[in-house]
Amino acid sequence: MTGMKMFKLWMVVMLLGLLPVVSEAQEEINNAINVQLEYLKKYPKDKEALRKVSFLYLNKADYDQAIFYGRQLFELGYNERDYNGAVIYSHICLGQAHMMKGNVKEAYSHLGQARLIGESNKNDSALCSVYNGLGLYASNVQKDYYRSLTYFFKGVEAARRCHYDRLYSILLSNIAGIYYLKNDSTGLKYALECYELGHERKDPYLIYSGSTNTAYMYYLKSDYNTALKYIQEAEFTMVQNDFYDQSNVYNLYGYILHKLNKDDEALVFFRKALDLKEQGNISSVMNSYLGYAEILMEHHQYDRAVRMLKAGIELSYQQANAIYRSDLLKALSRCYEEDGMLVEALKYHKLYQLETDSLYNAEKERAVGEIRAKYDMERQENEIKQNRLELLEKENKMQLLIAGFICIFIAASLLYYLYYRKNKLYLTIVKQNQDAIRREQQLQNKIDEQFAEIGRKSALLQEYLTDSTKTSLPQPEKYASSSLTDEKKQDLFLRLETLLWEEKVFTDNLLTKEKVAEMLGTNRTYLSQIINEQTKQTFTQFVNGFRTKEAVRLLSDPDNQTPLKAISAELGFNSMTTFYSQFQAATGMTPAQYRNKVQELHKNRSVSYTHLTLPTILLV
Repeated sequence: MTGMKMFKLWMVVMLLGLLPVVSEAQEEINNAINVQLEYLKKYPKDKEALRKVSFLYLNKADYDQAIFYGRQLFELGYNERDYNGAVIYSHICLGQAHMMKGNVKEAYSHLGQARLIGESNKNDSALCSVYNGLGLYASNVQKDYYRSLTYFFKGVEAARRCHYDRLYSILLSNIAGIYYLKNDSTGLKYALECYELGHERKDPYLIYSGSTNTAYMYYLKSDYNTALKYIQEAEFTMVQNDFYDQSNVYNLYGYILHKLNKDDEALVFFRKALDLKEQGNISSVMNSYLGYAEILMEHHQYDRAVRMLKAGIELSYQQANAIYRSDLLKALSRCYEEDGMLVEALKYHKLYQLETDSLYNAEKERAVGEIRAKYDMERQENEIKQNRLELLEKENKMQLLIAGFICIFIAASLLYYLYYRKNKLYLTIVKQNQDAIRREQQLQNKIDEQFAEIGRKSALLQEYLTDSTKTSLPQPEKYASSSLTDEKKQDLFLRLETLLWEEKVFTDNLLTKEKVAEMLGTNRTYLSQIINEQTKQTFTQFVNGFRTKEAVRLLSDPDNQTPLKAISAELGFNSMTTFYSQFQAATGMTPAQYRNKVQELHKNRSVSYTHLTLPTILLV
């Protein structure tokens, strides 16, 4: 079957990478669980024990118990305000467990909150697991492979920073899987790196995952004999350690044997996989149906193939799992076509097209290439640096120590110089406050006039649009049926401002009304209502206001030499045109003009715009 995506399930298994117990057999996990439960009988509020038992149940695939203890950990951590400890790890556990159960909304909410806490506290040990979970959510639920790769590479960087070697290897395996889904053999090097690291660390789980992913890559390259060698090693390691979701390996085994024209043996492995469907997850079952149906079609058993394919499609909708849906729809269309039922074939072909039309575009592909290039470059640089350091240590450790002291002294001297210069500049600015206040007020008045004019034009435009559509569509009174009280509106708006400004989520160029609503625990209608009522702005206008305010702050620093294009991208603007128009509307100047003016004023030291702020202009 062309483009068969067996790896889709395998990545789900990779979610379980937070604790080292993943590589333990089920009996060992059960023993570890019993130890923690006995401890919790004596100390029911021990956060570390609750964290361990939650993830142990997660690794055992007992997601209900993982959720039960994860909620206890969350409540305890929240009451004690242990956000960077108990709270963040409870969110990670709950997000992963809900994802495995198919509760996609709950999963995304918990993982999103964990990300906010982790990024605000720079908790890399937690973030690498958070990014892993978000990457799996993007691939398994949203079918957005670009976003998935972005999260996985972020996880790799976080794991590298905190030296979390095991999860680093698992993330490499997941990256290989995404490239497999993209039909790109580039992923082979990531799979082999995981495989080699597993043997170096003598870690059965990494050997298992690395050999499985390497088998996928060689399957993609049509080197089926080599793929068979690696899947045999994966099966041996899996059986010896009683790893979870054995049906996935049996599915891949079946696909490889089918390509080697050993259909009878292939069917045996597909039956093995289906016999274990109660132990596997939804994706594994769908994959088994897909592979089994493929062989049935080649033997002209179309009725049986149709029943299996429809069972897989129905399951995908029931469990909100889009991983195999496009493959199942494509196979069903082809099955009907080969059976001469052209109307049904056309019907499912259209559904297949709808499912696959939004996967990738050229811009995303270029972005993925940049991410991959960055990773490869950093990896090579790190390897060169590491070899050089080892050589220097062998030659002369004392020289390295002296060099370190010199670097520290230079860095300290530089920091002192920068502090002294900025302090001196600040004293100069304070002495010239009278002229600065006058000029700043003039600029404030000018910008207020411009905003007033923009407001009048926007009102006229809105009035025109309303009048032009009034005859075609009935317009109910806006938000007339809303159940939000004034107190709830004020609370929601306050939390919205806090989320945007303190957490700086506006820097996400893919930020949507739906994402923000989920972060706040509300819906998009209420979010639109409070923004409109409080600011008379749309969601996009409101968010761009924060971005523009931050741009003004950055460009008000005369020492900031960051290119304008980079500033625009960092602040979440999707185009330079939008950035320029928003900035000019707020300040009366283009960003380049504003920067030049700041530099000029700074040079003359007559008026300082280093501390220029526009708090009442950009946010209503």
